[in-house]
Amino acid sequence: MRSESTRKRHQFVTFELIIGSINPYFDAQCRKPHLQTINRLPLFLIGVAAARSAASRLSSDLAATSSAWIATPCGGPVAKSRNSDSIRLAFPSGIPVSSRMLAKFFSIFTLLLSCSAPLAAFNMVDPVDVPDLPEKQKYFIPYAFSSETTGFAVGGSAILSGYGQPQQKLLFNAFAGMDGSTAFFLYGKDTQIPLIERLFLDTRIIYGDYDEVDSYRPGNPDFPNDDAGSNGSDVDNYIESEGRDLYGRFNFRYLFPIGDGEQVMHTFQTKGGLLLPKSAAGARSWNPLESGRTFFENEFFYREQDFDDEFGNNFQSTTSGINWALVYDNRDYYYNPSRGSRTAIEVSRDFGLGDSDSTWTAVRLDIAKYFDLGESEGARQRTLALNFWTSDVPTWGSGNRPPVFAGSTLGGWERMRAYPEARYNDRSAIYYAAEYRHTPRWNPFEEMWLIEKLRISWWQWVGFAEYGRVADKYNLETLHEQMQWNAGGGVRFNALGVIARIDAAAADDAFGVQMTVGHPW
Repeated sequence: MRSESTRKRHQFVTFELIIGSINPYFDAQCRKPHLQTINRLPLFLIGVAAARSAASRLSSDLAATSSAWIATPCGGPVAKSRNSDSIRLAFPSGIPVSSRMLAKFFSIFTLLLSCSAPLAAFNMVDPVDVPDLPEKQKYFIPYAFSSETTGFAVGGSAILSGYGQPQQKLLFNAFAGMDGSTAFFLYGKDTQIPLIERLFLDTRIIYGDYDEVDSYRPGNPDFPNDDAGSNGSDVDNYIESEGRDLYGRFNFRYLFPIGDGEQVMHTFQTKGGLLLPKSAAGARSWNPLESGRTFFENEFFYREQDFDDEFGNNFQSTTSGINWALVYDNRDYYYNPSRGSRTAIEVSRDFGLGDSDSTWTAVRLDIAKYFDLGESEGARQRTLALNFWTSDVPTWGSGNRPPVFAGSTLGGWERMRAYPEARYNDRSAIYYAAEYRHTPRWNPFEEMWLIEKLRISWWQWVGFAEYGRVADKYNLETLHEQMQWNAGGGVRFNALGVIARIDAAAADDAFGVQMTVGHPW
């Protein structure tokens, strides 16, 4: 049984560092980010400073009552010891049998890349105030670190942009420790499929090994009458585990030839990092035939977990299937929208084939709306962003349920940011949020030595509020009773075309600080 001091976890910190222009993915059972959280390389310099500063300020509060999770330069997890200021890292210490899936994923990805030819571009950004920016860009930064778990370790992260295809982005990350630990991540974005100019592929392959995973699932004997993860569950009703996680996704996106999608190539022109209105890709009207771009996504996924929990039990979970999504993206600028909307209807299905644990289906609706509040004396841009999201698992009642990380969840970097990922999980969920994004005219980073190399074209401060709830059935009246809430603020930077984000949020029973890339929606 855990002592009272170790069970108290009302605060946590999540940081993600290093390369990339991707939305990070978190394990829906963990407080820590996965190896997939790879951020653009130069952001590491910002991230290290922020992590050190935040850790020093929070250590006195977090040491006895919480875990502070920091992603390392390789994107792996760092666990701050509950009762000390020491830093622990958990990384792969061996290659499991499941690595055969990793080999398959890598082979398919390599084959697709080798068949790719320089075709028409998909999303291009042309900063008119940086005329000498090369079409092909590459970044590489080696790094080294030391921890109790890995000992001394070295690694490297790289990003290639415009190689092979002008719109294509490739990200690689790997490291090795003196004790034999290793980590690997591969991400490809906007790879155009040969002979089908409207079909694009995004690929993610991650392998991780973790020494402490907090899973909000049933089985903790300290809470025999409490339904872990439910709306009224205890914040300490989780199970500590350790083990491996293998994850892969292949998302094929087809662009319909309507609206702004009539032309496959679209170039966004920016000045000072903000969109020039004449190059917007939507937001003129809410009509897919006239404005915005419409996609059909066909994403193949595979996830395999193997954990041993604190009570001596082994927990294995495997799911594989397809996500289908119809997406109407009517935003003016996908990377930093100020007008328009985005609507997505998604159906996920695991057919129970292969090693999958069960057959299940999930249905989701995601709507985001953006309002341009105009400039002001001290602001270059002011935006009000609203989000509505809801999810249901219609196969729940028949016992065909997805793993916690694949169902209806709240908590983490995107929804209910005061809580760890999947703090709340059940059959259904509903979520509302509002953000005010303020981009000041004053930019102190333009003339700072070293920092100026990151080309921070703008920064903004953000205030937000979130409401949500999970339930054991999809009933709108129930979902709007006893809702959870949190509120907070953050700071964001546009560095080398990538938005670095630091958010802090507080609720009645939780506090969270998260550092990641991209807006939440």
